Amino acid sequence: MHPRALAAPPRGLWPALAWVALAALATLGGCTTLSPVAGTAVDWAARDAHVAALADWQARGRIAIKSEGAGGQGDLSWRQAGADARIRVSGPFGAGAWEIRWDPQGVVVTSRNGQSRQEWRGPEAAEAFLGEQLGWPFPASSTRWWLLGLADPALPASREFSPRGELVRLEQGGWTVSYQRYEDAAGIEMPARLTLEGAHARLRVVIDRWCLDADCLGDAPAAAD
Repeated sequence: MHPRALAAPPRGLWPALAWVALAALATLGGCTTLSPVAGTAVDWAARDAHVAALADWQARGRIAIKSEGAGGQGDLSWRQAGADARIRVSGPFGAGAWEIRWDPQGVVVTSRNGQSRQEWRGPEAAEAFLGEQLGWPFPASSTRWWLLGLADPALPASREFSPRGELVRLEQGGWTVSYQRYEDAAGIEMPARLTLEGAHARLRVVIDRWCLDADCLGDAPAAAD
C-alpha cells in the first residue's frame, strides 16, 4: 500500500526513519533510573511472564545503525500503551525531530513542525513501511518483544542463557539479538544494552531509562489519524 503524503522529506531520510520505527526507545520525566543487577540467580520464566503482561511502558535511549555501508545514530523514546505506540526521535542522521504513531490501523510519520506527514494503513503497515523504505523485509512486530528481552510469541525461536539464567542470545525471524547487559528497573531485569543483527544491517541499542510504573507514564498515544 502506498503512503499518503503532505510533503516528502529529503531523499534518503525515510530509511533512517524506518529504523526509528523498529528500534526507537522527549525526555521521560519520572522514569526509573537503571541500577546494576546483583549477581544472584534469575527466575527467567517468572520474569518473562511479568514483562509479557506489561501493557504500558516507556523507554528512553540511544541507537546506532550500520546498514550496507551507511550508518548513523540518534536519541529515541518509545511510549507503548497496549497495541498503540508513540515513538519520538530527535537529532539522528541530521534528520531533525520526528514522531511516529503506530497502532493496529497503521503507521503515521510526522515531522515535529508538522510540515511533512506520511501514512501506511492496514494491520501490516509497519512491515510495508519498512519494506518500502529499506528495500528488504524486517519483522517489525517482533521488535517490541525483543526490546523487552522477550521472544516474539508468534514465531519459533532459539534462546541461550547465562549461568545466572539471563537471556543472552535470541535467534528469531532470521535475526540474532544479543543482550550485553541488563539493569534493574523497578525490581525487574530489563535490557540496557543489546544488538540486533540481520543479513542487511546491525543495530545497537542502549536504554538509559525504563518506566514500568503507572505513576511515571505520560498520556497514552493517540490513535493514528
